[in-house]
Amino acid sequence: MALINGNPKLAWDQVKILFDNQSPQGAFPDWMNDQVVSWSYSKPPIHGWALRWMMEHSKSVDRATLAEAYGPLGRWTDWYLTYRDNDHDGIPEYDHGNDSGWDNATIFMVRPPIEAPDLSAYLVIQMDLLSEIANTLGKPGEAQNWKKRADDLLSRMLARCWTGGEFAAPQAGDHAAFPSQSLILYLPLVLGNRLSKPILTQLIAGLKEKGRFLTGNGLATESQHSPLYDPDGYWLGPIWAPSTMVIVESLDAVGEKAFARDLRLKFCQLVAKSGMSENFDAITGAGLRDPAYTWTSSVFLIFAHELLDDQPK
Repeated sequence: MALINGNPKLAWDQVKILFDNQSPQGAFPDWMNDQVVSWSYSKPPIHGWALRWMMEHSKSVDRATLAEAYGPLGRWTDWYLTYRDNDHDGIPEYDHGNDSGWDNATIFMVRPPIEAPDLSAYLVIQMDLLSEIANTLGKPGEAQNWKKRADDLLSRMLARCWTGGEFAAPQAGDHAAFPSQSLILYLPLVLGNRLSKPILTQLIAGLKEKGRFLTGNGLATESQHSPLYDPDGYWLGPIWAPSTMVIVESLDAVGEKAFARDLRLKFCQLVAKSGMSENFDAITGAGLRDPAYTWTSSVFLIFAHELLDDQPK
Protein backbone atom coordinates (compact mmCIF):
# COMPACT_ATOMS: atom_id res chain seq x y z
CA MET A 1 0.00 0.00 0.00
CA ALA A 2 2.89 2.35 0.73
CA LEU A 3 4.43 1.53 -2.66
CA ILE A 4 1.34 1.82 -4.86
CA ASN A 5 2.01 5.40 -5.96
CA GLY A 6 5.79 5.41 -6.28
CA ASN A 7 6.36 1.87 -7.57
CA PRO A 8 3.08 0.14 -8.50
CA LYS A 9 4.78 -2.88 -10.10
CA LEU A 10 6.71 -3.65 -6.91
CA ALA A 11 3.55 -3.02 -4.87
CA TRP A 12 1.63 -5.59 -6.89
CA ASP A 13 4.53 -8.05 -6.67
CA GLN A 14 4.28 -7.81 -2.88
CA VAL A 15 0.63 -8.85 -3.07
CA LYS A 16 1.36 -11.68 -5.52
CA ILE A 17 3.96 -13.20 -3.19
CA LEU A 18 1.02 -14.45 -1.13
CA PHE A 19 -0.85 -15.68 -4.21
CA ASP A 20 2.24 -17.59 -5.34
CA ASN A 21 2.50 -19.37 -1.97
CA GLN A 22 -1.21 -20.09 -1.42
CA SER A 23 -2.00 -23.60 -0.20
CA PRO A 24 -4.14 -25.99 -2.27
CA GLN A 25 -6.94 -25.44 0.27
CA GLY A 26 -6.74 -21.65 -0.19
CA ALA A 27 -4.82 -20.49 2.90
CA PHE A 28 -2.12 -17.85 2.77
CA PRO A 29 1.02 -18.47 4.86
CA ASP A 30 1.30 -16.96 8.32
CA TRP A 31 4.68 -15.53 7.33
CA MET A 32 7.55 -16.26 4.99
CA ASN A 33 11.08 -15.22 4.14
CA ASP A 34 13.65 -16.38 1.59
CA GLN A 35 14.16 -19.68 3.44
CA VAL A 36 10.99 -20.56 5.35
CA VAL A 37 7.24 -20.54 4.76
CA SER A 38 5.30 -20.91 8.03
CA TRP A 39 1.75 -22.27 8.33
CA SER A 40 1.63 -22.22 12.16
CA TYR A 41 -1.15 -19.65 12.20
CA SER A 42 -3.19 -17.67 9.71
CA LYS A 43 -3.54 -13.92 9.41
CA PRO A 44 -6.69 -11.82 9.05
CA PRO A 45 -8.18 -11.66 5.53
CA ILE A 46 -7.43 -7.96 5.11
CA HIS A 47 -6.38 -8.42 1.50
CA GLY A 48 -9.70 -7.35 -0.02
CA TRP A 49 -9.68 -4.22 2.12
CA ALA A 50 -6.08 -3.51 1.12
CA LEU A 51 -6.76 -4.09 -2.59
CA ARG A 52 -9.78 -1.78 -2.52
CA TRP A 53 -7.62 0.91 -0.88
CA MET A 54 -5.01 0.46 -3.61
CA MET A 55 -7.71 0.73 -6.27
CA GLU A 56 -8.92 3.99 -4.76
CA HIS A 57 -5.41 5.45 -4.55
CA SER A 58 -3.90 4.39 -7.87
CA LYS A 59 -5.02 3.99 -11.47
CA SER A 60 -2.46 1.21 -11.87
CA VAL A 61 -4.89 -1.42 -10.54
CA ASP A 62 -6.48 -2.28 -13.88
CA ARG A 63 -8.79 -5.02 -15.16
CA ALA A 64 -5.88 -7.42 -15.73
CA THR A 65 -4.73 -6.93 -12.14
CA LEU A 66 -8.22 -7.62 -10.84
CA ALA A 67 -8.46 -10.75 -12.97
CA GLU A 68 -5.20 -11.95 -11.45
CA ALA A 69 -6.49 -11.31 -7.91
CA TYR A 70 -9.97 -12.79 -8.31
CA GLY A 71 -9.15 -16.49 -7.99
CA PRO A 72 -6.69 -16.27 -5.08
CA LEU A 73 -8.91 -13.87 -3.10
CA GLY A 74 -11.91 -16.12 -3.64
CA ARG A 75 -10.05 -19.23 -2.46
CA TRP A 76 -8.67 -17.32 0.57
CA THR A 77 -12.20 -16.24 1.49
CA ASP A 78 -13.57 -19.75 1.11
CA TRP A 79 -10.74 -21.14 3.25
CA TYR A 80 -11.79 -19.05 6.25
CA LEU A 81 -15.47 -19.82 5.79
CA THR A 82 -14.83 -23.55 5.27
CA TYR A 83 -11.98 -24.40 7.64
CA ARG A 84 -12.42 -21.85 10.44
CA ASP A 85 -15.97 -22.48 11.60
CA ASN A 86 -15.61 -25.13 14.28
CA ASP A 87 -19.22 -24.95 15.52
CA HIS A 88 -20.67 -24.71 11.99
CA ASP A 89 -22.82 -21.69 12.77
CA GLY A 90 -21.72 -19.73 9.71
CA ILE A 91 -19.49 -17.31 11.63
CA PRO A 92 -15.71 -17.73 11.10
CA GLU A 93 -13.28 -17.86 14.01
CA TYR A 94 -9.72 -17.23 15.05
CA ASP A 95 -8.15 -20.38 16.49
CA HIS A 96 -5.44 -18.38 18.30
CA GLY A 97 -4.68 -14.77 19.13
CA ASN A 98 -1.81 -14.87 16.63
CA ASP A 99 -4.31 -15.52 13.82
CA SER A 100 -5.83 -12.11 14.43
CA GLY A 101 -2.53 -10.23 14.41
CA TRP A 102 -3.52 -9.00 17.89
CA ASP A 103 -1.67 -11.85 19.59
CA ASN A 104 -2.58 -11.25 23.26
CA ALA A 105 -5.59 -8.94 22.97
CA THR A 106 -8.06 -9.36 25.81
CA ILE A 107 -10.71 -11.01 23.62
CA PHE A 108 -8.40 -14.06 23.80
CA MET A 109 -8.53 -14.29 27.60
CA VAL A 110 -10.99 -17.15 27.12
CA ARG A 111 -10.45 -20.39 25.24
CA PRO A 112 -10.43 -20.07 21.45
CA PRO A 113 -11.85 -20.41 18.85
CA ILE A 114 -13.17 -16.84 19.01
CA GLU A 115 -15.84 -15.39 16.71
CA ALA A 116 -14.18 -11.98 16.55
CA PRO A 117 -16.31 -9.42 14.69
CA ASP A 118 -13.35 -7.92 12.84
CA LEU A 119 -12.80 -11.26 11.08
CA SER A 120 -16.34 -11.33 9.70
CA ALA A 121 -16.06 -7.64 8.80
CA TYR A 122 -12.94 -8.22 6.71
CA LEU A 123 -14.58 -11.15 4.94
CA VAL A 124 -17.71 -9.12 4.17
CA ILE A 125 -15.52 -6.42 2.61
CA GLN A 126 -13.57 -9.05 0.69
CA MET A 127 -16.74 -10.66 -0.66
CA ASP A 128 -18.16 -7.25 -1.61
CA LEU A 129 -14.98 -6.62 -3.60
CA LEU A 130 -15.10 -10.08 -5.17
CA SER A 131 -18.66 -9.29 -6.27
CA GLU A 132 -17.48 -6.07 -7.92
CA ILE A 133 -14.55 -7.83 -9.61
CA ALA A 134 -16.83 -10.61 -10.87
CA ASN A 135 -19.08 -8.00 -12.50
CA THR A 136 -16.04 -6.34 -14.06
CA LEU A 137 -14.93 -9.70 -15.45
CA GLY A 138 -18.36 -10.46 -16.89
CA LYS A 139 -19.42 -13.02 -14.27
CA PRO A 140 -22.82 -11.70 -13.06
CA GLY A 141 -23.90 -14.98 -11.48
CA GLU A 142 -20.75 -15.18 -9.37
CA ALA A 143 -21.12 -11.50 -8.51
CA GLN A 144 -24.61 -12.08 -7.19
CA ASN A 145 -23.46 -15.09 -5.17
CA TRP A 146 -20.60 -13.18 -3.50
CA LYS A 147 -22.96 -10.32 -2.66
CA LYS A 148 -25.50 -12.69 -1.09
CA ARG A 149 -22.81 -14.42 0.96
CA ALA A 150 -21.53 -11.05 2.17
CA ASP A 151 -25.02 -9.94 3.20
CA ASP A 152 -25.67 -13.23 5.00
CA LEU A 153 -22.40 -13.10 6.95
CA LEU A 154 -22.96 -9.48 7.96
CA SER A 155 -26.42 -10.32 9.28
CA ARG A 156 -25.12 -13.28 11.28
CA MET A 157 -22.19 -11.30 12.70
CA LEU A 158 -24.40 -8.41 13.84
CA ALA A 159 -26.93 -10.78 15.41
CA ARG A 160 -24.18 -12.60 17.32
CA CYS A 161 -21.60 -9.92 18.12
CA TRP A 162 -23.43 -6.58 18.44
CA THR A 163 -24.77 -6.38 21.98
CA GLY A 164 -26.77 -3.18 21.56
CA GLY A 165 -24.07 -0.82 22.70
CA GLU A 166 -20.78 -2.40 21.63
CA PHE A 167 -19.26 -5.34 19.84
CA ALA A 168 -18.29 -8.56 21.64
CA ALA A 169 -16.13 -11.50 20.54
CA PRO A 170 -17.83 -14.72 21.73
CA GLN A 171 -16.31 -18.16 21.93
CA ALA A 172 -17.37 -20.69 19.35
CA GLY A 173 -19.78 -23.22 20.80
CA ASP A 174 -21.15 -21.74 24.01
CA HIS A 175 -20.75 -18.15 22.74
CA ALA A 176 -19.55 -16.80 26.07
CA ALA A 177 -17.48 -13.61 25.72
CA PHE A 178 -14.75 -12.18 27.94
CA PRO A 179 -15.63 -8.59 28.99
CA SER A 180 -12.89 -7.19 26.80
CA GLN A 181 -12.01 -3.51 26.48
CA SER A 182 -9.81 -4.02 23.43
CA LEU A 183 -9.63 -1.68 20.47
CA ILE A 184 -9.97 -4.75 18.22
CA LEU A 185 -13.71 -4.58 18.91
CA TYR A 186 -13.79 -1.26 17.03
CA LEU A 187 -12.30 -2.67 13.83
CA PRO A 188 -15.75 -3.48 12.38
CA LEU A 189 -15.75 0.23 11.61
CA VAL A 190 -14.08 -0.90 8.35
CA LEU A 191 -17.57 -1.84 7.19
CA GLY A 192 -18.36 1.87 6.95
CA ASN A 193 -21.86 2.55 5.71
CA ARG A 194 -22.56 -1.17 5.69
CA LEU A 195 -23.25 -0.51 9.39
CA SER A 196 -26.33 1.33 10.60
CA LYS A 197 -26.06 4.94 11.67
CA PRO A 198 -26.64 4.12 15.38
CA ILE A 199 -23.81 1.55 15.37
CA LEU A 200 -21.44 3.93 13.58
CA THR A 201 -22.32 6.71 16.01
CA GLN A 202 -21.58 4.57 19.05
CA LEU A 203 -18.28 3.27 17.66
CA ILE A 204 -17.07 6.75 16.77
CA ALA A 205 -18.11 8.15 20.15
CA GLY A 206 -16.13 5.40 21.89
CA LEU A 207 -13.01 6.25 19.89
CA LYS A 208 -13.36 9.97 20.63
CA GLU A 209 -13.82 9.55 24.38
CA LYS A 210 -10.74 11.02 26.02
CA GLY A 211 -9.02 8.82 28.58
CA ARG A 212 -10.46 5.64 27.09
CA PHE A 213 -8.54 4.74 23.91
CA LEU A 214 -7.71 8.26 22.80
CA THR A 215 -4.41 9.68 24.05
CA GLY A 216 -2.17 12.55 23.03
CA ASN A 217 -0.30 10.10 20.78
CA GLY A 218 -3.22 8.28 19.20
CA LEU A 219 -5.37 5.25 19.99
CA ALA A 220 -4.28 2.78 22.67
CA THR A 221 -5.09 -0.85 21.88
CA GLU A 222 -6.68 -1.47 25.30
CA SER A 223 -8.82 1.02 27.16
CA GLN A 224 -6.90 2.94 29.79
CA HIS A 225 -9.80 2.15 32.16
CA SER A 226 -9.17 -1.58 31.77
CA PRO A 227 -7.60 -3.46 34.70
CA LEU A 228 -5.55 -5.31 32.08
CA TYR A 229 -4.06 -2.18 30.50
CA ASP A 230 -0.26 -2.48 30.32
CA PRO A 231 1.87 0.32 28.82
CA ASP A 232 4.30 -2.27 27.40
CA GLY A 233 1.81 -5.12 27.11
CA TYR A 234 2.06 -5.66 23.35
CA TRP A 235 -1.66 -5.51 22.39
CA LEU A 236 -2.76 -4.58 25.92
CA GLY A 237 -2.27 -0.85 25.44
CA PRO A 238 0.54 0.21 23.09
CA ILE A 239 -0.16 2.08 19.88
CA TRP A 240 0.45 0.10 16.69
CA ALA A 241 0.69 1.26 13.09
CA PRO A 242 -1.69 -1.30 11.47
CA SER A 243 -4.56 -0.78 13.92
CA THR A 244 -4.14 2.97 13.61
CA MET A 245 -4.27 2.87 9.83
CA VAL A 246 -7.30 0.58 9.61
CA ILE A 247 -9.28 2.81 11.95
CA VAL A 248 -8.08 6.10 10.44
CA GLU A 249 -8.95 5.06 6.88
CA SER A 250 -12.32 3.78 8.13
CA LEU A 251 -13.07 7.07 9.87
CA ASP A 252 -12.17 8.94 6.71
CA ALA A 253 -14.54 6.77 4.66
CA VAL A 254 -17.55 7.57 6.89
CA GLY A 255 -16.95 11.33 6.84
CA GLU A 256 -14.97 11.77 10.06
CA LYS A 257 -12.33 13.71 8.13
CA ALA A 258 -11.13 16.00 10.93
CA PHE A 259 -10.79 13.16 13.45
CA ALA A 260 -8.98 11.00 10.89
CA ARG A 261 -6.60 13.85 10.04
CA ASP A 262 -5.85 14.46 13.72
CA LEU A 263 -4.98 10.79 14.24
CA ARG A 264 -2.73 10.78 11.17
CA LEU A 265 -0.92 13.83 12.43
CA LYS A 266 -0.53 12.35 15.92
CA PHE A 267 0.97 9.19 14.47
CA CYS A 268 3.43 11.02 12.22
CA GLN A 269 4.54 13.22 15.12
CA LEU A 270 4.91 10.14 17.33
CA VAL A 271 7.11 8.38 14.79
CA ALA A 272 9.15 11.52 14.11
CA LYS A 273 9.90 11.66 17.84
CA SER A 274 10.33 7.97 18.68
CA GLY A 275 11.43 6.27 15.46
CA MET A 276 10.04 3.33 13.48
CA SER A 277 9.45 1.04 16.46
CA GLU A 278 7.18 -1.99 16.45
CA ASN A 279 4.77 -0.24 18.81
CA PHE A 280 4.67 2.71 21.22
CA ASP A 281 3.72 3.53 24.79
CA ALA A 282 0.33 5.16 24.30
CA ILE A 283 0.90 7.75 27.05
CA THR A 284 4.60 8.64 26.86
CA GLY A 285 5.09 7.89 23.16
CA ALA A 286 8.27 5.92 23.82
CA GLY A 287 9.17 3.35 21.17
CA LEU A 288 8.80 -0.28 22.27
CA ARG A 289 10.11 -3.69 21.18
CA ASP A 290 11.70 -3.94 17.73
CA PRO A 291 13.25 -0.52 16.94
CA ALA A 292 12.87 -0.80 13.13
CA TYR A 293 9.58 -2.12 11.78
CA THR A 294 8.48 -1.93 8.16
CA TRP A 295 4.75 -1.57 8.82
CA THR A 296 5.47 1.45 11.01
CA SER A 297 7.51 3.09 8.26
CA SER A 298 4.90 2.12 5.65
CA VAL A 299 2.03 3.68 7.59
CA PHE A 300 4.15 6.77 8.26
CA LEU A 301 4.74 7.17 4.49
CA ILE A 302 1.06 6.66 3.70
CA PHE A 303 -0.10 9.13 6.35
CA ALA A 304 2.53 11.72 5.43
CA HIS A 305 1.44 11.48 1.80
CA GLU A 306 -2.22 11.90 2.75
CA LEU A 307 -1.46 14.85 5.04
CA LEU A 308 0.45 16.59 2.26
CA ASP A 309 -2.40 15.98 -0.18
CA ASP A 310 -4.77 17.47 2.40
CA GLN A 311 -2.91 20.80 2.50
CA PRO A 312 -4.77 23.84 1.13
CA LYS A 313 -3.84 24.39 -2.53
